[in-house]
Amino acid sequence: MHSESTVEFAPTDEQPLLAKRQSWKGRMRSKWYRMDRLSRVLFSLVILTLGAATVSRILIEVFSPFDSRPITIPPRVDEDNDTARTDDERRQAVRAAMQHAWQGYRQYAFGKDELQPVSNSSNNKWGGWGVTLIDALDTLHMMELHAEFKEGVRHVANLDFTQAKNGYKTPFFEMVIRSLGGLLSAYEMSLDQRLLKKAKEVGDVLMPAFDTPTGIPYPRVNVSAGKAIPSDRVCIAEAGTVQLEYWKLSELTGIPDYHETAQRVVDLLDQADKPYKGLYPIWIDIASGKMDSGSITFGGMGDSWYEYMLK
Repeated sequence: MHSESTVEFAPTDEQPLLAKRQSWKGRMRSKWYRMDRLSRVLFSLVILTLGAATVSRILIEVFSPFDSRPITIPPRVDEDNDTARTDDERRQAVRAAMQHAWQGYRQYAFGKDELQPVSNSSNNKWGGWGVTLIDALDTLHMMELHAEFKEGVRHVANLDFTQAKNGYKTPFFEMVIRSLGGLLSAYEMSLDQRLLKKAKEVGDVLMPAFDTPTGIPYPRVNVSAGKAIPSDRVCIAEAGTVQLEYWKLSELTGIPDYHETAQRVVDLLDQADKPYKGLYPIWIDIASGKMDSGSITFGGMGDSWYEYMLK
């Protein structure tokens, strides 16, 4: 009768006895002991460094978080400037410059459109309403020059925007951005109702400019006669740089006609044929609303249209 024999296999280097039954810890330990001493040292240093950085960050967040620390920005000093002024000194210098300019205007041209500083004289080339004064009101208020601001407001309150000096033909665009815009801005800062009243008056005397076949405004208005001066075409900066002021006037007065009238211009220009998407030729035919020039520019006669669309 044959007896059963037991065959034993000795472990070899090619197939370790416990290779399949080793845990991941055992496998990691085996790999560790197979590394040379230098590799072990370098690996240990990397692990210790990462661990120390992590622990340090946790401790900082727990006991002294970054966002709880007050941040102090020291005053900047321009080393290239001999005066080495601080920011506050510069602000005061700008304010003093505004005071100096206002005093010169007050002495030699108060109520006039422009001061001519070389001859210490003045002119009324913008209709005689004192456009420099109106345009400066919000700046005076921002710089806390309140006495000067009140003096300017008293003058504006007595102006009659329905009559221009010497039959002046008022530039629609310039009157909107300087006088209407200046009055609205000064009103929102001071809430002086006299300024809003005058802003409405300016908006009203300019409305005849929109009396065109398309609603695109004529470039000039005879405010004394209460009618626009007909023209065949207008540049896009003149036609398309009125929306912010008329929208704001509509908001403050509650009269929707101002907003709707200005919006029609934007809608028409948006729908007009253009040689390139988003780029507008500078000249518009008022009667048809078509772009009748291939010239496109971000400079004069086109610049403010793009500025207002961004705003």
